[in-house]
Amino acid sequence: MTVSSIYYTNLHRTHLQDMDQLSQAGVALGQAHGEFTQAKAALASLTILRDRSYFDLYRLSIQSARQEVDRVRRIAASLGMWADATALYAVTARMDAFDSEIGKVVDAYLGDDPLGAIQAGQQLWPTADSIEQDLRNASRAWLMLVTQEREVAERATWTHLVIQGGLGTFSLLVALITAVLFDRSILQPLAKLRRAATAIAAGDLTARAPVEGPEEMVSLAQAFNNMTETLVQRNIELERHLMDLQQAQDTIWRMAYYDTLTGLPNRHMLEDRLQAAIAQARRRGQHVGVLFLDLDRFKLVNDTFGHSFGDKLLRLVGRRLAEALNGNHLLARTGGDEFAVLLPEVTRESEAEDAARRLLGAMQLPFFVDDRELYITASIGLVLFPQHGEDPQALLRNADIAMYRAKERGRNTYQTYTTLLGSGLGNRLAMESELHRALERGELVLHYQPIVDLEAGKVVGLEALVRWQHPERGLLFPDQFIPLAEETGLIVPLGEWVLNTACAQAVAWQRDGLPPFFVTVNLSPRQMRQDEELLAAVSRALQETGLPPQQLMLEVTEGAIMVELERAVSLLLALRGLGVQVCVDDFGTGHSSLSHLKTLPVDVVKVDRTFIWDMTASQADAAIVAAVVTLARSLGLRVIAEGVETQEQAQLLLTLGCHEMQGYLFCRPLPAEQVAELLKRGVDEARIA
Repeated sequence: MTVSSIYYTNLHRTHLQDMDQLSQAGVALGQAHGEFTQAKAALASLTILRDRSYFDLYRLSIQSARQEVDRVRRIAASLGMWADATALYAVTARMDAFDSEIGKVVDAYLGDDPLGAIQAGQQLWPTADSIEQDLRNASRAWLMLVTQEREVAERATWTHLVIQGGLGTFSLLVALITAVLFDRSILQPLAKLRRAATAIAAGDLTARAPVEGPEEMVSLAQAFNNMTETLVQRNIELERHLMDLQQAQDTIWRMAYYDTLTGLPNRHMLEDRLQAAIAQARRRGQHVGVLFLDLDRFKLVNDTFGHSFGDKLLRLVGRRLAEALNGNHLLARTGGDEFAVLLPEVTRESEAEDAARRLLGAMQLPFFVDDRELYITASIGLVLFPQHGEDPQALLRNADIAMYRAKERGRNTYQTYTTLLGSGLGNRLAMESELHRALERGELVLHYQPIVDLEAGKVVGLEALVRWQHPERGLLFPDQFIPLAEETGLIVPLGEWVLNTACAQAVAWQRDGLPPFFVTVNLSPRQMRQDEELLAAVSRALQETGLPPQQLMLEVTEGAIMVELERAVSLLLALRGLGVQVCVDDFGTGHSSLSHLKTLPVDVVKVDRTFIWDMTASQADAAIVAAVVTLARSLGLRVIAEGVETQEQAQLLLTLGCHEMQGYLFCRPLPAEQVAELLKRGVDEARIA
């Protein structure tokens, strides 16, 4: 073999080695593209399931993709392909920046701001698509590069033969024979390899190179076929991941704009649509209406039947409200038991009022949940653009204010917003803040109203009644702040303060030499729902003050008992187990009948004042009082009549067998120091004629 032959043979081998590296680089880029696609799929799964393990999977996939790109960059550099190496370096830099931003988004998503994280992630998603597209294009480009290099190798081989034939010592015949043999063993397989590469580049992933010829050709064909198999597998995975990604994006969109419980649009979609409706109304000179609807006493439903029952009811309410609306109205669930309706094209206020009345009418029919028939009403606040607000936030806020006014008017109605309502809410928020401070500053005081045994002619008990000595508004009575305390949860610490103060005062009076008597403290429905905390508070008050348990009477309303009878009975039994007396207050005004008295573990029944006031003029009220007294005494229960204001009422009660009474006939509620003076003088001197 001549020197030139040896040179061209070595050159040919070097070229084949370079092509092998190019093939490996193509495979690596295909793997990088597949790994990055898996990383995107992991992010999509994370947004659906909020499971951090998917973030770990994302990190593994993107690190693998980056390693493969680095590997290709090193191959490009070793082959002197500096432009390609620089481009791949830019891709890795973009991947690093993307990964850094994704880390921040995921921390927010798994933390307290999932919606903000979803919005930030949507902004990053085009970057991910761009990186994925660059990796796909690079993989295809390297595949085409391998094909082109095969053609170069083929042409180099023919050149080698021509030069060898011209410069060597062999005859032209030998050169031709060598060329034919070389054509069969090298050039024909190279041509088939080129056709296979061209077919794959055109999208035919079934094409394969023949594994034949010398060892170098077999190795090259096997590497090419392995790369093709990898591309086929990655393509299948890519299609699956793209499908999963599309489903994930659809799910994310639904999570961001639809309520998962009812399937209705959520507050975010409502605000988007409201913003668009406002823009259109400005152009056309129209109005936009918003109805804000809140179910009445829905918390009572959850507390009584459980949250699963409440969820079923919310779905039924959503369907019924949707059926009551027109096709161009948008119904959304904005949270909890709150719904909102967007009326995009309103020409006059009466149209919005008609829609509100339709919704209220739809709520009048019963709901059937788990074989239970349930009636539930709603309160609606109504606002119009531009009269009641210029942007979605202002309109929704004012609709909420109007809705609360509808509740204050008795519920099951609607209220249109006015500026006076807005100032009223400000007063309400101010009072809530002041009530917090009142507990801290000791502005609450107790007044006590005597309970007398008229037959024995003595005071037998005192009912503790809370007052608020407001620094600016003067003395406030319970109806001015107790509903707010109940709604905000302040009733729990307030009630515990009343309990402790009343027990301590009763002990102080007895230490001053006054005769023993019982003191009564009212329990709120909210306190009764926190049964374990209530039992602990009562036990602690008795222990810390030293008041004998039998001298403490706890009053619970009939309505609070009947909401959840079984649970209430269990609580009353536990309270009596502490040794205290239990009284059912306002008896006859709630949902129970006289027959329930035999099932209630109570010691005392208080007849509501509404029956006492008219009993001397109404035979019906007198009959109710007589029935309560007779049944209670037959069950061994004491009866107290409250609201006694005249001698005729007191005398009739004595005739009916009720001798324990309280009311203005005997004494108004008094501060503790005046009560002490009253007890020393006696009942007769305190009577008001």
